[in-house]
Amino acid sequence: GALAPALPGKLMAGSADPIWLNIYRGTWPQTGKPSQVTVFLVGGTGGRAVKDGLNTTGFPSGVAGVPAEVIETLAPVVQMQRTLRTDSGGAGQFRGGLGQATQMRYRGADQWSVSPMVDRTQFVAQGLEGGQPGALGEFKINGENHQPKMVYWMEPDTTVDLNPPGGGGYGAPCQRDPQHVLADVVNGYVSIEGAARDYGVVIRFTGELDSLVRLPEHYAVDAAATQELRSTCE
Repeated sequence: GALAPALPGKLMAGSADPIWLNIYRGTWPQTGKPSQVTVFLVGGTGGRAVKDGLNTTGFPSGVAGVPAEVIETLAPVVQMQRTLRTDSGGAGQFRGGLGQATQMRYRGADQWSVSPMVDRTQFVAQGLEGGQPGALGEFKINGENHQPKMVYWMEPDTTVDLNPPGGGGYGAPCQRDPQHVLADVVNGYVSIEGAARDYGVVIRFTGELDSLVRLPEHYAVDAAATQELRSTCE
């Protein structure tokens, strides 16, 4: 950012910025009465000089999300998915906060609509001091990207994906402690592929590949492979 040279070590990397405001309209199948609900979503904040960014945090407002069960009692919709977006936080010595992955479906029998008032679907949250940008936000209808800030009327069996962006990373990714990268993989914040690609850290899965449960002790840093991979890091 423009202030970074004047305030070294005191700024955080770019964040997801505005809260996502999404309006769903439809009809209650039991009564035929119209329904409308507004759903707020938030992305990640930028990494900081001494800490990772915050996941799905509406900075600086502090607006909290609403549980799926509450949304589903206010409108004839079903939230099929609501989870953190793996690899959406910008890589850095201090990782950017993660965005969300959400999917909504409709319980009615007629058309319904969505009005996504969202940003950062074209311009990423920039990293700082060598950090990488966060992932772009996504607005999809039946799996295809669409332009936000419009009203879309849809058939009942349509799915809507709204995935807020991640925050930018702070500092060079190859300076991140490999044990912190390992913890991110265990927590689902970073994929094994992302650990190698973005951080130069090789993570091995030592458990059974077909196991239904994968425990933290099933993952380990391959120190030799990591040292070799990081020797090419800038």
